[in-house]
Amino acid sequence: MKHFLICVGLLLITTVVSAQTLTFTSIDYREDMLLAKEPIVTGFEGSSAVVEFETLIDTPAAVAYYGVPHTEGNLTTPRYRKIAKGTHIEDNKTRHQIKMDISKLEDVHYDTGLIANNGGTIVYRIEIFDSRVQTTRAYDRRLRYKRDGEPKTGTYTSLVTLTEGPFVDLVTHDSAVISWETDTPTKGSVLSQNREFLSLDPAIRHEVRLTKLKPDTVYSYQVNYGIWTPSYTFKTAPSPGNRVPFKFGFMSDSRAGVGGGERAQNGVNAKDLGRFSIELYNKNADFVCFGGDLINGYTSDIKDFESQLETWKRTIQAVGANIPFYESIGNHEQVGKYYKVEAPHLKQGEYYIQFAGTVGPESAEAIFAKEFVNPRGSRYGLGVPNPETKGSTDMGGADVGPSYDENVYSFTYSRVHFISLNSNYWSTGYRNLSTFSQKSQDKTAINLALKHFGGNREGYVMPNQMEWLEKELDAAQKDLNVSWVFIILHEPPFPNGGHVKDAMYWGTPGSGELGGYNDKSVPMGDVIDMRNRFWKIVSSKSKVLAVLCGDEHNYSRTLIDSTINPDFKFPVWQIISGGCGAPYYVQDKSVPWVDKVKAFTIDKHFCLFSVDGQKIGLEVYNDSNQLLDSIDNLTTIR
Repeated sequence: MKHFLICVGLLLITTVVSAQTLTFTSIDYREDMLLAKEPIVTGFEGSSAVVEFETLIDTPAAVAYYGVPHTEGNLTTPRYRKIAKGTHIEDNKTRHQIKMDISKLEDVHYDTGLIANNGGTIVYRIEIFDSRVQTTRAYDRRLRYKRDGEPKTGTYTSLVTLTEGPFVDLVTHDSAVISWETDTPTKGSVLSQNREFLSLDPAIRHEVRLTKLKPDTVYSYQVNYGIWTPSYTFKTAPSPGNRVPFKFGFMSDSRAGVGGGERAQNGVNAKDLGRFSIELYNKNADFVCFGGDLINGYTSDIKDFESQLETWKRTIQAVGANIPFYESIGNHEQVGKYYKVEAPHLKQGEYYIQFAGTVGPESAEAIFAKEFVNPRGSRYGLGVPNPETKGSTDMGGADVGPSYDENVYSFTYSRVHFISLNSNYWSTGYRNLSTFSQKSQDKTAINLALKHFGGNREGYVMPNQMEWLEKELDAAQKDLNVSWVFIILHEPPFPNGGHVKDAMYWGTPGSGELGGYNDKSVPMGDVIDMRNRFWKIVSSKSKVLAVLCGDEHNYSRTLIDSTINPDFKFPVWQIISGGCGAPYYVQDKSVPWVDKVKAFTIDKHFCLFSVDGQKIGLEVYNDSNQLLDSIDNLTTIR
């Protein structure tokens, strides 16, 4: 959308394509960003908490809904009760103030303990109208306060507030990690079963490892960040090699959907993500793997990228405090440099947008690792793949890519080994915003972006990661305590609808084009050769049962075997579950493997796998909790 593009400088970059000069202009690109400054509580006026923030554009005065966190069982969710209308500061329509009268929640009709405790925690949601898209945007926050004296007439003061978490992650048979963030640096601790684990250095972010736990045991815990949180529970994994039954969830693509409201909350479909997370918890999932495209992403602004990821975390927090989530990177987890590209052969006003992945602490990979708590590398001590080098010497950009730390990893639960890959590493490409881009199937635009700015093609698994995968699978195949392997990556090797044009195929949608894209004369152009190398490695191991993907906003279950390619030794399931709220795609029945597709639906959905010894079942539910697909035992293909 053109109104989101703000030019900030003309690069001294030109190139000649077919004897025509292209001009590259550096731009700010941030489709979803509205806040210029985050909401903060600046103080109290009497019993009213004063919240101030700034927006990038003029907006009408905002509104806040506020209430209390409400706990049912182990899930704590917001319960809004009152409304506060905002004003502009000094008539500046980008500067906003809202006063929330906390004493209204201390009324006997609404009090949940604030009177007796002389304060407590308040939850609030700020809603702002964004005229650029003619809809409201919502931002959820918390406030902790104390009161000296009587309600309304006493003195109200804000206290250190929990801004994220707590979350439980990295649960093994004898340990777990609890993480949280606060608005100001503070010490912290975790209390579990009468043992206290300390985080003594004052900090905003805390990660505390609980150790010497018992296998397959339910533990309760509380976090102290100045006050004790409610009690949460988690269950440790079974002992290695133990055949204790367990369940895990899989879903992907929770980026903003169509329909307004919580379907598009700061780049996240919070409505469906929150609902499906709770459904998986209620169906007794022991953990959830999330296959990428958590957010809209595609931004040049690091704060925008971080803010969207933080919205995703707030959405799953009620569940994530009790069961771990393992997140993988998708194509929308992209932050980098953006350029407007114009050329003489385009009509006046036509252009396309190129973006380039960055390296170092500002890369998508580094920020993803900072925001989440995922395993650091291989379960088998292989570390992470070495950063990749550029595909050819005549490419622009950095010579070496970002780190794979906490975005390529593995872990084992019971007798099942899980491998998370990054099929969108060092991502460079284009955004099809102009008439020119929408008309073309823009392999040319992608190739131009790669040549000038370096990085990597969407869906392309580069050599170091491929080598690491092969070693990881060798180790899992030899591991006597592992029966099955699941591989998780965002881009499907065999797309079925919506991403036939890229993923690991780069074909022409609807054409039935055999072979996809395999141009070795351009950077990372040997897509089909790469895809076949990847699947040959995957299918060479008898323990690999399924590759779990996202990207396509639908559900499909496809059996890939040697009839597709004789080099594919063992049959392996490809399960695409991209139905966590992003806009749907229908099936493309022209793909060469269409006869191998066993199930397909455009419904929003999540997957629930049940592991019991050698048997692994699958159930797929939609947003009405109806069963869409079910298979009693996926392992019968062996």
